[in-house]
Formats: sequence, structure tokens, C-alpha cells
Amino acid sequence: MKHPILLSFAFVLLFQFSNTLSTYSQCPNDINGNGIIDGDDLLELLSTYGMSCDGLPAYEPSISEIHYNPSTQQGTDSEWEFVELYNPHPFGINLSAWRLAEAVNALVPTNTWLNAGAYIVFVNDTASFSQAVPPFTLIIPFSDSSGLHNSGETIRLLRSDGSESDQVSYSDYGEWPTEPDGGGPSLEWRGINYDNFLPSSWMPSNALGGSPGSANSTWAD
Repeated sequence: MKHPILLSFAFVLLFQFSNTLSTYSQCPNDINGNGIIDGDDLLELLSTYGMSCDGLPAYEPSISEIHYNPSTQQGTDSEWEFVELYNPHPFGINLSAWRLAEAVNALVPTNTWLNAGAYIVFVNDTASFSQAVPPFTLIIPFSDSSGLHNSGETIRLLRSDGSESDQVSYSDYGEWPTEPDGGGPSLEWRGINYDNFLPSSWMPSNALGGSPGSANSTWAD
């Protein structure tokens, strides 16, 4: 027999999330992905009520493109360096107060949602990218005059509590592609079936300067 208080509580939660997140293409509580928080979503929520999240997959964004040494044909490093973040999941993710650390520092503003299939581009010079990315792409500047080393370093993506969500240690030697080191291409992640920690999961972009804010030109199935 269903507990009436539990049902009422679940309905209130879903109603609140529906009002708060309706401006996004899909919110986390739209479990069946039909664009509406409905009875099917409620039943799915109730069926997992009380379960521990330990061992369940974490749906988080990925570092998907790095442009650490733009070619002189494109311009200077300070103009065109960027790090791209991609949400490969079928719902939006709240990234308020997340940040990049170590190689570069950058803070995601509060009330920031990264929609399904959308990108955030962290850049050295926001003016350079204002016309270089698709409309409505969120552009966030590096802070503290930080920049990407041409020989390689570690980029860390941290959650709002300071814990690490993602990490890429790129380089210009070894198994890493060398073309992005001043040759014109960016480093592009090959896609969701590839561990972005591994050098083999990255390829030089097919376009000068890469594909900031857009699907990678080297996406693999």
C-alpha cells in the first residue's frame, strides 16, 4: 500500500522542480525524457526511493577540447587559447560554482545549467570568441592571468565542493598528437566511448583553431 505522506512529498518535489527547471531543454527530473515531469517520472522516482547512490554512475560533463598553442596564422596564445566542457548526457547539469584548476583557473557563475549536448568554453580572451562560437554558448574567462603551457600540464575540473570531477594531463610529446602544438589544430576528444584521460582518446582537429562550442570535428562512434 502506498504511503500517502510519501506520495504527497514526491508530488511537491516534482512540482517545484517543474516550475524551477522548465526553461531548460530537459531537466534531471524528467526521467523518461519526454519534456514533461509527469506520472511516469513520479513512479520511477518512487521505485528507487531509499536506494543508496553508491556505485551508481555519475552523470557529469567532460573536458572535450583543448587549444593550448594556437598557430601564428590564427593569432596569439593570449587571444585564442581555450578549454571546452561538454555535457554528453540527455539532461541538464547544474554547474554553479564549479571551476577549472591547476593549469588554468576559471569559475562557473552561480545559477549555471549546462543543457544536454551543450558546451561551455573557458577562454583567455572573451572578445576573440564572441563571434567565434555558436549563439548562446557560455564563454567564461580564465582568471588570475592564467594560461595554458605549450609543453603540457594538467587541467582539473572541480565540483562546487572542491572534489575532482574530471582531469586531463595533455602534452606535446609521447603518445599525444603533436599537430596542436602550434600547428593550427586544437586537441579534440574522440567522444563518449573514449576515456579522456588517455592520449589515444585525443586527436588534432580538422579545422584551424578547433571547434569551440560545437561538436568536435573528430567525433568517433
